[in-house]
Amino acid sequence: MLVEIGNLPAVCHSMDCGFKYVPAVGEITGVEFKADTKVLTVTGTELPAKLADIQSLTFAQSPCTVAADATLDGKSITCTLSRNPTCGSWSPKVTTAFGNIAINAESVKEIAVACTIISAVPDSPLNLLGSDNITFTGTNFPHEIEGNTFELTFEN
Repeated sequence: MLVEIGNLPAVCHSMDCGFKYVPAVGEITGVEFKADTKVLTVTGTELPAKLADIQSLTFAQSPCTVAADATLDGKSITCTLSRNPTCGSWSPKVTTAFGNIAINAESVKEIAVACTIISAVPDSPLNLLGSDNITFTGTNFPHEIEGNTFELTFEN
């Protein structure tokens, strides 16, 4: 039997398509990130009021952990990034048992996370025609190479 869920085709192998479609609720209306403590606060409407309802919370390619003793009121969620954020411009992604929480694009702007380059080795003598391997060390580089694009621009 073929059915559609949210305009996407689905197949019921046993011919029993007993399911209940629940549209996602809630909306993120504000985000604050404190880079020095890696603490993220998401505010909004109809956010999860129980920790068990949060399947995942990520920001800047880093999982964000809500404290087990956190008080959730459906209006805000505070969590701590499990690792350093990845540089770029980011919005949080909150996934609940009922799907992703929508982001209000008018009130929530992406947060820019900067990279810093501390050193580059070797720094001389370099081949003017290229083909030198240079190792950069710094902060907030992507944790995984796959699925990431990193662009480095040199200026005179």
